[in-house]
Amino acid sequence: MPAKIDRVMVAHYGELWLRGRNRDLYIRKLKKNIATQLAGEKFRFGKSYDRIVLLLSKDSDSESIQSKLSGVFGISAYELVHRTEPDLKHIVKLAERLMKPLKGRRIHIVSHRSHKGFEFTSIDIIEKIVACAEKLGLDPRVKEYDAQLFVNVTKTDAFVYTDRHRAMGGLPVGTSGKAVILISGGIDSPVAAWYAMKRGLEPVYVHIHGFSDAKEIDGSKMPRILKTLSSFSPTSKYYYIPSHIFQMSAIGSMKYELILLKRFMLRVAEEIARREDADCIVTGESLGQVASQTSSNIAAEQHGISLPIHRPLIGFDKVEITEIAKKIGTYGESIKPYKDVCSINSRNPATRTKVEILDRLAEQANLDAVVARSIKSAAISAT
Repeated sequence: MPAKIDRVMVAHYGELWLRGRNRDLYIRKLKKNIATQLAGEKFRFGKSYDRIVLLLSKDSDSESIQSKLSGVFGISAYELVHRTEPDLKHIVKLAERLMKPLKGRRIHIVSHRSHKGFEFTSIDIIEKIVACAEKLGLDPRVKEYDAQLFVNVTKTDAFVYTDRHRAMGGLPVGTSGKAVILISGGIDSPVAAWYAMKRGLEPVYVHIHGFSDAKEIDGSKMPRILKTLSSFSPTSKYYYIPSHIFQMSAIGSMKYELILLKRFMLRVAEEIARREDADCIVTGESLGQVASQTSSNIAAEQHGISLPIHRPLIGFDKVEITEIAKKIGTYGESIKPYKDVCSINSRNPATRTKVEILDRLAEQANLDAVVARSIKSAAISAT
C-alpha cells in the first residue's frame, strides 16, 4: 500500500532551544505570532516535538505563507516539505520523486535522524538515496554541488525536501516586553525598531510631528513606513505627538534647541512607557553621526530619564544602516521628503552640552508641562 504523502511547511526555532525551562513559553508565543501573521491563510498546526509544522491543504497558498513566515522573528529557517512515513522504502521512493526533475545536477544528500529507535541509520538513508540518484543520472557529491536533498526523520514522520530558506532568527516579538520606540521619518529609527523587535520587544511607536493637524500625517510617508514595520510585529500602537507646543516653549535656545528637543522626546517616551507598561525606550541614534549624537549631548539629553534607553545602532555607520533599511523595506520611503522636526538647523549647534545647562533650559521651558500638554494632544492608533 503506498504511503500517504502530505505537503507541509516546517519552521525551525533557532536560538529558542537555549531558553531552558522557559522554552515552551517562547514557543507558544512564536506560534501565536505565526497564527496572527498568517491570518486568512489556509493551514493548521501539526504536532511535532522539535519544530513547528504547518499542515497545508490543496488550496493553500504556499508562496504567500512562506513570504509571511520570512517576517516572523523567532524562526531561524523554514521549508516547504513532503511528509511521509518514517520507513526507509517510503523515504527513498519520495526522494526519487523529488530528484527526477534534477537530472544532470550535482546533488548533496543530507540526512538527520532525530529519533534513534529505527533499525536504519542516517548513513543507510544516504546510501540508498545516493544509489537512486546515480540511477536517475545525478552526480551525488559532498562538495561543489548545485542541488541538495534533505531528509529529516522524527519518531512519527519523515520530511523530505530540496529547498531550505534562512529566516531572521531572533526572539518572538513580545517575549522581551514592550518598548517605546522614538521613530522619525528618516532612515535610522525604522532600522532601530526592526532590531528591537528582533530581540523580542513589542513596539509602541512615538512620532513627533510638525503638522498643524495630525490628520495630515495620513497623506505622508509615515503610515507607509509604519505599515512596513508592522509586518514584523503582530500588534503595534502609534502615538503621533505634535511638536508646536515644544517649539513655542523653546524660543531663545537656538544653540541647544535640538538637544532640548531630544530631552523633550525622551520625556514624552518615558511618560508614554508608564502608560503602556513598557520596560524601555529605543532610539535610532548612532554615536557621532550628527551634532546631537555626541557622547556629551547624549548624556545631557537622557539625564533624569529613569527607564533604560536602548540604542541598537550606536556603533553603526550610515552605509551599514542604509543597507539594512533596504533589506527590511523601509529605505524607499525613508529617503522621501518629509517635514521632520529632528532636522532643526543651527549655525553653531552645541556638541558638548553640559547637563546643568540643559537642566536649566528645560526648567525655563517648563518641560514637564510641555510634555503633559503635548501627550494630551496626541493622536493614537493601533493595529
